[in-house]
Amino acid sequence: MIIKFICKMQYCVGIRMNEEEIKKEKIRNLLTPDVLVCRDCRERYKEDVSCSVCGKNMLDPSYKGMVYECPVCGKLYCEECWNKMEEMKEGKKLFH
Repeated sequence: MIIKFICKMQYCVGIRMNEEEIKKEKIRNLLTPDVLVCRDCRERYKEDVSCSVCGKNMLDPSYKGMVYECPVCGKLYCEECWNKMEEMKEGKKLFH
């Protein structure tokens, strides 16, 4: 009985992780320069596509910079904040 429960839990966790990966991939596709997104979708995905430091919504058509994603934690950063972090890292020899 316990083994069945654990297997079901692992299955549910696996599905949840796959859903999260699908969501992240969808967001990555939205953040390409060729894609324009309506105002409603910009608001719906605002939390997921805003810079982790300054909160700038990078789906906004006025945003023209690059979008950076940390390869370790997956957080997104606008170009300005990413460059600032890179400068700090180089100056202090910091790592993630």
